[in-house]
Amino acid sequence: MTKTFEHILVPYNGTAGSEKAFRKAIFLASSIQAKVTLLTCLEERSTFGFFKTKTSKQEFEKERKLVEKQHLKLEKFAKEHDISCTAKIAKNGLASTNILEFAKQHNADLIITTRTKLSSRYEKQHYHSTVENMFRNTPCPILIL
Repeated sequence: MTKTFEHILVPYNGTAGSEKAFRKAIFLASSIQAKVTLLTCLEERSTFGFFKTKTSKQEFEKERKLVEKQHLKLEKFAKEHDISCTAKIAKNGLASTNILEFAKQHNADLIITTRTKLSSRYEKQHYHSTVENMFRNTPCPILIL
């Protein structure tokens, strides 16, 4: 018998939804002996939209350190459940593109994520969510909670 999923990718952005996806991935991984990878996409913002300043770089570093602390906490939780878990940070670019590229490069068999509700009709019409963009171009199955 072969394993169905050996590598589960969880896009993580610190929200309750991504926390839920992580816990679901740990539960699933424990039952099928899969490894889990957390991926957080951070955007380095430019001041006034034109150039990066010392302040914007410092803000990015603060955010990166905060994410690393969250990742350590989640990796500890996974270890307590006897699951192999690694965490990565992708810098810049469209989150959905970064997630899909990471999934392809690292042979992820499954992506577990949650969907954020867009509140207004305008948002639904003009802003495609990260999940929608991933769903359209995914190299592997996606479990949307």
